[in-house]
Amino acid sequence: MAARLASNLLIENLKQEVNGLLYTSESDAPFEVNALPEWQEETPPEAEALRTLLGLEADVPVKIQKIESFFRPLLKTYDWFGEEENQTVERYQQLKSFVATQLTKPQVYRVGEVEIDIYIVGQSVDGPWVSLKTKATETE
Repeated sequence: MAARLASNLLIENLKQEVNGLLYTSESDAPFEVNALPEWQEETPPEAEALRTLLGLEADVPVKIQKIESFFRPLLKTYDWFGEEENQTVERYQQLKSFVATQLTKPQVYRVGEVEIDIYIVGQSVDGPWVSLKTKATETE
């Protein structure tokens, strides 16, 4: 098992993991990595707490998703995939492994409808919480 990284190194390594990687939905969106110093609890925020943390209105929908469910469609391969698509799947597998080994209690949040902000939130080995954010467009 890889050594767990303190939050400052974790953030830098996570930025490298997602550099140039796009989340594919009806539009392609990059990932951004941020510290969450405002969250000091030992467990991931519940939906209401996340709304408060992000400064969202109370009626903005927040759905909690399992980390496996987030990665499942990104790790699918098809016969028609070329080298580029296969490399993207491999990068998502590396990202999934990185998240699994480096973040404690990872949680996925889907915020909004149609234009959905997706946050993967987890705790670093030294305590601070980190988020990985991207966007999905889902009109149907």
